Amino acid sequence: MTEPLTTFRDVLRRISPPWLQRGIAEKILYAFGVHVDAFADALVAGVKMRFPGVYSAESLPLLGRERRIARGQNEPDATYAVRLTRWLTDHRRRGGPYALLSQLFGFWAAASFAIELIYVSGRRYSLDTSGNVTRDDISWSGPDDAHWAQWWLFYHWPTLVPDDGTWGDPGDWGDGGVWGSGLTGDEVAEIKLVPVAWNAAHPFGTIVLLHDPDSLLWGYPIRTWGSGWHWAGVGGPARINVR
Repeated sequence: MTEPLTTFRDVLRRISPPWLQRGIAEKILYAFGVHVDAFADALVAGVKMRFPGVYSAESLPLLGRERRIARGQNEPDATYAVRLTRWLTDHRRRGGPYALLSQLFGFWAAASFAIELIYVSGRRYSLDTSGNVTRDDISWSGPDDAHWAQWWLFYHWPTLVPDDGTWGDPGDWGDGGVWGSGLTGDEVAEIKLVPVAWNAAHPFGTIVLLHDPDSLLWGYPIRTWGSGWHWAGVGGPARINVR
């Protein structure tokens, strides 16, 4: 049987002589013990706060900043804590496809969607909504194959990406919108956050938001005639350059 946790105030009372275990003396010792116990509790809590998901979620923002792991806007505490726990292993793989897709899966965990990462060579890494990654090779030639180090991230975006409107509409230059789509600057910054941070130093990257089932860009996703897909969709796709 496990013995109950002993507090400092209990110890002080137990080791004191009988004349200190009653009356005003007992109350004074008890007051000292309460303060020592509070300090000990704070010390233990401070140590536990260093471990993501063990004690309190209040430390997650500080740990994320320290470990350079960005958190998604609506990412659950549990998912973020897992990413913070494996931060050292992930940073060792920084710049590679698996580390990038793993970070993207956690970052967008609140509204998970399929993602494909395609290199100019045709090597494709597909991330499903459960976090599984598969690899294959496709016949692929992006719109610009002048650079040997390039990749494209195709997000199967869960919501419709609005158009930027028509030429001459009442929008204002510098109103926070992004040329070619109705996304705001803050939205684009959030979409680019993980790919920019986890990109290798040399490749050029492009993010494409595809709203299924009507989005199509540069012949991707690869479809067969009569499959029910449309050549031109409404409100998409949106292209975002990473560098």
